[in-house]
This record gives sequence, C-alpha cells and structure tokens, in this order.
Amino acid sequence: MTQQTAAQRLARWVVALRYEDLTPDAIYHAKRCVLDTLGVQLRGATLPWVQPAYLYARSIGGNDVATISYHGERVHAPYAAYANSVFSYSCELQHHGSPGSAHVGVIVVPVVQALGEQLGASGKDIITAMAAAYEAQGLLGDAIYTAEFPRHYRAKERHFHLQGMVGVFGAAAAAGKLLGLTEEQQTHAFAIAANLASGLLEYDSAGGEEKRTHGAMGVRSGMQAAMQARLGLTGPLSAFEGRHGFFAAFGGAQPSRPETLFTEFGNPYCITRCRYRIYPAIGTSHSPIAIVSNLMKEHAFHYRDVEHVRVGVYERGLLHVGSVKRPHDVISAQASLAYSLAVRLAKGANTLEMYIDPAMWSDSEILSIVDRVEPYAVTKPDFPRYSKVEITLKNGKVLAGELDYTPGEEDVPFSDEIMADKFRTLTQVVLPRERVEAIMQMVNSLESIKSMTELVPLLQK
Repeated sequence: MTQQTAAQRLARWVVALRYEDLTPDAIYHAKRCVLDTLGVQLRGATLPWVQPAYLYARSIGGNDVATISYHGERVHAPYAAYANSVFSYSCELQHHGSPGSAHVGVIVVPVVQALGEQLGASGKDIITAMAAAYEAQGLLGDAIYTAEFPRHYRAKERHFHLQGMVGVFGAAAAAGKLLGLTEEQQTHAFAIAANLASGLLEYDSAGGEEKRTHGAMGVRSGMQAAMQARLGLTGPLSAFEGRHGFFAAFGGAQPSRPETLFTEFGNPYCITRCRYRIYPAIGTSHSPIAIVSNLMKEHAFHYRDVEHVRVGVYERGLLHVGSVKRPHDVISAQASLAYSLAVRLAKGANTLEMYIDPAMWSDSEILSIVDRVEPYAVTKPDFPRYSKVEITLKNGKVLAGELDYTPGEEDVPFSDEIMADKFRTLTQVVLPRERVEAIMQMVNSLESIKSMTELVPLLQK
C-alpha cells in the first residue's frame, strides 16, 4: 500500500506520545478517571450478578502476575483485567468517555491496572497509556457517529453495543503503550483488534446481566491483540477503512475520505471530555432524573398527585431505555427510564440499593407511577442529549423542565467534592475508612508513584 492507512496513523501517534506531551488538564482527568473506575470496581466486586465473571477468571488461573481487585487472586493479566472490568461495569455508575466512545474507563483502567502491576509501570506510564487509549477509542467513536455510516448512525438500524465494538481498540492502545510496542507492532495490534470487535444491544429490551461483560470482552481481546502483535502476529493494514473493514462492517459503508481518519490528536485530549454519573442507571435516564428532581424541589407535590409523565429524549437513547417499564432483574431496572423516574417520584432518590433490591421492582408505590410514564423521541439542533419532562398533575397543572446537557459532562462537570463523595459512598461499604482515604490520596498523586504495585495492595479486602 502506497498511502499510510488509518491504523498506521493511529499507531504512530500512540507510540510517539510521551508524558511530557500531556496537558495538566489531561493529567488531572486521568486521575479522576482512575478514582471513578476504582470506586465502582471495588463495590462491584461484591455484587452477586457479576460473581460468575470472577469465578471464571479465578478458574483460568495463570502465571500470578496480576491481581483481581478486592478478592486478591493473582492470575494472567488479561483475566485479572477481565474480572476487574466486569466489576467496574457492574452497576451503571461508570463514566462515559468523550462523545461516541462508550465507557472507556471500564476498559482502560483494568488494562493499566493489570499490565501496570505485571510490568511495574510508574504512575506517569499509567497516565500516558490512559491518555493514548482514551484518544484512540474516542476518535474512533467520534468517526463512526457520522451520517455517512448509515447502519450505525441511524438509531433504528443499530444493534451493536459500542462498549465491545470500539472498546477493543482502547484496550489495544493501552496495552500496546505499556508493552512498548513499535509503530509496526501497534499498527498490527489495531488491525488484529478490529477482527475482535463485538457486542449486541438486546439486553436493553430483554435484560440479562451479560451486558456487564461487554467492556471485559474488549479488554481481554485488545490486550491479547497487543500481546500477539508483539510476538509477530499480523493483521490487514486497512482494517479500518477497507472494503471488508471495521467501518464497512459496523457502519454499513466505507469512509468517503479515509485519509482524514486519525489526523487530529489531543485538541483537546479525549480524556478531558468524559461524562460522569451519580445515578446507577443507563445514561439516557440521567437528564430526566435531574429534571424531575429539580421539579420536585421547585414545586410542592406528592407522587400520588401525578396523573401523567411525558419524557422526551433523543431517539438513540430512547431505544436504550424506553423498552422496559416493569423490571425483572437489575439490568432491566437500570435500563428502564420509567422505573428510574418512578423511583425518584415515589422515593425521592435513585440510590444503588433501589435498583439492586428485588423488592423494589414490585413496590406498589413505584409501580403506581411506572405505567404513567410515556417516553418519546425529541430533538433539538446542536444539543444531541437534550431532554424534557412534562408532569401533569391530577388537578390539571403541568410542571415542565428541560436540560440541554447531561449533568456531569464536560460543559457541566461535577465538582471534586461530588466525585470524592461518590467514591467514599461506594467503597466504605466494602473497605475500612482509612483504606478508602489512602486509595484516594495515592490516586490523586498518581504521577508520583514509582510502580502500580504500590496501589494494588490497597485494593484488596
């Protein structure tokens, strides 16, 4: 091939990136991403519906180089990362990456944990690998969210879950960076990874906890792609833009201008554009929950006064959270917009316990509202995550609110205090208070630690 391919351009940038190239903002957000992911991971390690993933990783065993969080077993790095990824994706409190990139933290952080421990990588190495991985996955997600890719862009035709679909490339970038791959090897790591992209969205209609493994599939496959490329395995250099490549397979078309793919990096770094969560529900529900919360604060009304609730969300999000009303397992509760709003109206909060307790799924107060919630698709130019809520009371009064942005995203970020409170709330259930504070202190000075092995012992029960 005479022209450099997209995989080659992406690999060249990943291999060349150095800690000294990063902005202070990128370093700050890398540490925020680690802390956010570890908080969910540690709480998730104790939740019953993800124990099969832990038992699976433990049964694989291996060469005792990387640790499964909380439980403490040491196994092959890809399988420690697999279990830790499932834990991190266990309860819908994980952050999103930059627009289009899915939940990058549940993929990248377990990779740098496992390989960082195996290789004794420094905090600066970890931060650099994270920035490279968030960039690779972020730019790829952004590229496929364009109108020229009809199968992916048109919500009614989309069945693939971005988590496994693009996550494999974030894992390949993080692993390749820590393994010190050459430019040629990293190119092949991306090419191999393209063959391993996967994940279906049927869980948001029919439930099933396998959704928690979608990030882990990308983690294990991306790490193995990098490891095999290091040993000499090769892949097609046109894996992204080729006639049978990633964009044709998942986007439904070849890119019209493949030469423009992966030519702009770090402006700003994708890792600085994450969207964080404080509600344990699928992301589309977060703005409507916030709107309802605001209306409850502004107006004195009781949930029994509610006659009808109309909720407008973007079409792709509606497909994610509009199918289920009465949940039958944890994931269907978290994928139900109607349930999330009913919980807020009836109980005044949206805590993790309200989604994981089976008694809540049949609570009469919640169910009295669930069937009154009517989700529909709405659009607002220039605001892709625009949401609006109209609550009609039995006396005929209509309470209305809207949000252009989702709370916690780059334009309306959560404070450090809110993020610290989230971490403490999750981890103090499973670890002593002094340990929780020690983890926070070490992560907040991550660039100063000499080896990831300093942090790993703090993450065990």
